[in-house]
Formats: sequence, structure tokens, C-alpha cells
Amino acid sequence: MPGIYKLSRMFVMHHPDEDIRRRGQNLITIIWGLIGITLLSLPVTLINSRTGSLINTIIALPVGAWLIVLTHRGYVNLVATLVIFSTTASLVLVPVFGSADFSASAYYFVINILIAGVILSPIGIWGMVAANLAALILTALLTQQANQAPPSILSTGINAGMLQAFSALIVVISTLTTARALNDARQARAEAHRANDALAESNASLERQVAERTAALSVSLAESETHALALQDALEAQERMNALITDLSLPMIPITHDTLVVPLVGALDSARASLLLQRVLAKIEAQQARTLILDVTGLPIIDTHVARVLLTTAQAARLLGARSILVGIRPEVAQALVSLGVDLPDLHAHATLEQALGTLFVLRKGVSA
Repeated sequence: MPGIYKLSRMFVMHHPDEDIRRRGQNLITIIWGLIGITLLSLPVTLINSRTGSLINTIIALPVGAWLIVLTHRGYVNLVATLVIFSTTASLVLVPVFGSADFSASAYYFVINILIAGVILSPIGIWGMVAANLAALILTALLTQQANQAPPSILSTGINAGMLQAFSALIVVISTLTTARALNDARQARAEAHRANDALAESNASLERQVAERTAALSVSLAESETHALALQDALEAQERMNALITDLSLPMIPITHDTLVVPLVGALDSARASLLLQRVLAKIEAQQARTLILDVTGLPIIDTHVARVLLTTAQAARLLGARSILVGIRPEVAQALVSLGVDLPDLHAHATLEQALGTLFVLRKGVSA
């Protein structure tokens, strides 16, 4: 609820900075303690008819509220300085104007040390002690000429009780601050332990994941190696099959010890033409063939390119001492070659393989006779 929240702001410090929040909370508690002590001293002030103390009591509440507002805005050091200055000024002015005896107010200067102890830094505390001693000496010098009656037992008891109450407040604030700091430290340590446990569990989980991934990668690598070996075997088999297909597509058939028949089947492209020339020459040299019969019955098309291949093969064979015979030229192929102007002077032509072998047999028989 908005009203409760605004009321809580008068007693609880809210600030993002932890140090300002801690010191501001102590300062707010001290301001309320000072206001409370001032209000508690109101009956004594009225009984003794002390005007100065009455004025302090009247202005304590609005001034204290204003200081609390400044504290909530983060002006902790400024408010602490104002509180200590106000307390010191009151302790100096009250005996000077005769509102109280010096003997009754002198020991209240310790309040400044108690306030500084829970708000200021160590350097600030020592600076405040020096200023406090100077104010105490100044007060003693200003009131040394005044005739001051010794304080009564009632006044001494009230002052001592109020000082003890304020001292107890400071001690409680210090104890609560220490307890809060220890509690925060314990919580931080517990959170650190939980974070360490979570980190250890995360590391263990990560190690398990790494081990699982490593095992999976090992299995995958083994499978990849197996697939690679299988692919290598398939490639080698494909190469062997290609070689077999090549052998079947360009067979070299020895009819006699010096006669070689090469049936050509399918399209004769540049690759097959080059392979044909290589294999024919190698076979002629290996077999010492003297006759090469090129059977073109299985060629679907014989154009200038094919004619050039056949002519090149025949010329190369002649350089190795072999005569080339061309068989299997169909009438339409012969007509196409004539229309293309293709001349095959190095090739003897026969219509069929049977005719070529018969002619070759007759020639050899005549030579032997």
C-alpha cells in the first residue's frame, strides 16, 4: 500500500549502493533515537522551565524529518555532519545560556563519538573526536565564570539514564550491523558453495557429454572409415569393370600368329580413338602382326572424324610393318564417305570379314607356292 510504503521510508533506508544503505539505515535509527531522547526530556524541561531545551525539543521533530529525507536521497555524509554539528552546538549553547549546568551536559559529548562510530570512516571518527574535544574545551571556558549549582540526584539520574539509553541504541545498531554483515557473509558463502556445487555438477555433466560425444565421434569415424574402405573397394571394382568394358568394347582377336582382327562396336569418340590407337600399336608390337583387320560392321556412323581415326590407325600400323584391311563397310556408308570426299588410300577394303580372310588366305597361299 502507498501509505504504508511512505511510512516505512521514515524508518527504512532504500538505496542501490550497499554501503550508503547500511550507513543511511544507521543514521536514520540514530536520528529517531535523538528525537526520542529529546521528547523524553520534555517533562524535565517543563519542570525546570528551561527555555533553550524547550526550543530544542520543539524543532527536533521537523528538523529530524528533514534530515531523514536527505538521508533517503543519499546525502549520508552531509546529514551525519549536520547531526554531529547540531548535537555539538546544542551541547555548547545549552550551558552557555544557562539552560543546563556544564556538569550535566559535559558527558553528553560522548554521543558524537557514538554517532560517528557507526556512520563515519575511521579517519572521520578521529577528526570528529578532535572537533568534539575542542568544543568541550570551548564550552568549559565559556561557562567557567558562571555560578553553577551541583546537579541534583534526580537530574543526574535522568541524564545518566538518557545517556545509557542512547549508548544502548548505538550498541544495538552496531550489533545489528555486525549481525547483518555476518548474515550477508554466510549467505554469500552459502551461495558460493551452491555455485561451486552447481559448477562441479555442470563440469561433470560437461565431461559426460564430452565423453559421449567423443564415443559417438569415434563410432562415426569408424563408420566413416568403413564407408571409405567400401567406397575404395567400389571404385577399384568400377575401375576393373571399366577396364573390362574397355577390353570388351575394343577387343583384339588374333586370327593367326601374324593376323589381328579388331571389331569396332559403338560410337568412336576421341577417347576411344586414342585408346584404339594405343592398344592396336601395343598389340601389333607384342604379337609381331603383319596384317590388321579393322571390322567397322558395328559402327553406327562413319563420318570424317571416324575416317580420320581409321586412317591414322592404318598409317601407324604401317610404320610398324603391318598392312591394314577395312571390312564391314555397308553401301550407305560407302556412299556417305564418297559424298564427304573421304579418301582412305592406306586401307584395303572388303565387304565382309569372310571375304577379307579368304583374300588373305589366297595371297598367302600364292606366296608360299
